[in-house]
Amino acid sequence: MSLPEDFKKQLPSWFRDEKEVEEFLAAMDASSPVSVRLNPKKWVGDVRLKSQVPWCTPGYYMGTRPVFTLDPIFHAGGYYVQEASSMFIWFILESLQLDKTELKILDLSAAPGGKSTLMASWLGGKGLLVANEIVKNRAYTLKYNLMKEGYTNTVVTNNAPEYFGHISNFFDIILVDAPCSGEGMFRKDPEAVHHWSPDNVRHCAARQQSVLKDIIPSLKDGGILIYSTCTYNHSENIDQADFLVSEYGMESVEINHPPSWGITEIHGKNSTGYQFYPHKTRGEGFFASIFRNLGAAKKTHQPKGKKSNLSSVDKKEIRLLDDWVTGHDVAYFKDVAGTIHVVPDTQVDNILLLDSYLRMIYCGVSAGVINKNILIPDHSLALSYILAQNVPKIELETSSALKYLKKTLPAIDSTQKSWMVATFDGLNLGFLKNIGDRINNYLPNENKILMELPVQVQFKQKR
Repeated sequence: MSLPEDFKKQLPSWFRDEKEVEEFLAAMDASSPVSVRLNPKKWVGDVRLKSQVPWCTPGYYMGTRPVFTLDPIFHAGGYYVQEASSMFIWFILESLQLDKTELKILDLSAAPGGKSTLMASWLGGKGLLVANEIVKNRAYTLKYNLMKEGYTNTVVTNNAPEYFGHISNFFDIILVDAPCSGEGMFRKDPEAVHHWSPDNVRHCAARQQSVLKDIIPSLKDGGILIYSTCTYNHSENIDQADFLVSEYGMESVEINHPPSWGITEIHGKNSTGYQFYPHKTRGEGFFASIFRNLGAAKKTHQPKGKKSNLSSVDKKEIRLLDDWVTGHDVAYFKDVAGTIHVVPDTQVDNILLLDSYLRMIYCGVSAGVINKNILIPDHSLALSYILAQNVPKIELETSSALKYLKKTLPAIDSTQKSWMVATFDGLNLGFLKNIGDRINNYLPNENKILMELPVQVQFKQKR
C-alpha cells in the first residue's frame, strides 16, 4: 500500500523500534479480517464462523467474506457485519459493571449502526438507547439496522450535536465516535488514503473538540463518556483525551484487559487510551478512551422544548393492536403521520422529553397505521420481539426467501388468504398478504435486494 509520506513520518513516534514500524507497514498490506457480531436473540447458526473476537462475546471472525446480501439471516437481523476492533465497545460496557435497567445511552454519531446495534444487543431491551446521525439519508440507514435488532427501547434522531446540549444532565453514557481522518481504515478503504493530509488531521481535531463541547452538558454528573476514533495519530486521540481532563475536569477511567489481546495502552498527561494496531490485533485501527464526568463542566441553561409531536392512542385502536402486539409492559404513541409506535412503559416520559427537543425519526417499534379499523402493519413489527404469536407465518426455503427479499416472489404455497409473516429458518423476514394466486409483498422498497440473484445460492444455514 502506498501511504502518504507525511503519515509515515509519524510512525517512529508510535512504535518502539524500526522493526515494529516494518511490522505495521507489512500488516497494512495484508488483507482485512472478516468479522460479524451475532444477535443472541435471533442467531440460528452458520458453519463459516471460525473463532471468537476476544473482547466481544457475540463477535466472531469468518474464514472468508461471503456475499452477505444473499443470506436471509442477515436481512432478518441474525447478525451484523462489524469490524472487530470496534467491538471493543462491548468490553468497555461490560467492564463498567453498571445496572442496565435505568441506563440512558446516547450514540452521537451512530450511522450506519455498528456500535448502536452492539449497544442495543448489550442492553437486551433494558434502559434506553438514543442513536443519532446528523446526515439525513445515513440516519435512515441507521433506522433500518436498529429496526432489525427488534427492540422497543431504541430511538433514532437526526440532529447536530449542539441540540443535545439543550437536554442538560440527561444521559448516563455517551459514546462519541468522533468524525476523524480515518487512518485506521486505510487497509479497508483506499479512498481514505487519498483524502488524508496533515491539514485534514488538524481540521478533524478541531471539529472533535467542538463536538465534545456541544455534548458534555447532556451527560449526567458521574456519567460515562466513551470517546473513540478509527485513527492512529495522537492529535485526534490521546491529545483529545487530555483535553477532556484539563478543560472539563473529566476523570480518565482505566480498564483491565488481557495482554494476549495485543491492545496498546497510550498514556497522555492525565489520561489513558486503548489503541488497536493491525500488526498486534486482528482488526483495523481503532482508539478508545473512557471518562467519568465529575461535574466540573459548566452546565448550560436548558431552554423549554417544543410540544411533542407524539400523541396518545385511544382504547379502540389499542384493541385492534391486541391482535398484533404482545407484551404487557408497553405504551403506545402515534406520530403526525398516523404511525403507531410501541415503547417500554418505563420510558414514556424520557421519549416525550427527547421528542420535544430533537428530530426523532424512529421510536420503539413501529406497529403500523390503522386504516378503517384495520392495522396495516409496519415492517419493523415483523422484525421485532413483540409481534403476536398468532399472526400466521409461512416458512420459505432459501431461493423463495431471496425472491421475497428481492420482491420477485409471485406466490406462496398456502391456502390461507390473510396477512402473513414470511420466515426463513424460523426468523421473520417481513409481511406479505396472500391473495390466493399471488401475494402482495409489504417489504419496503428501500430494503429490498437490488443485485441479481444467482442460480445457486451461496448460503446454507443449519441450526
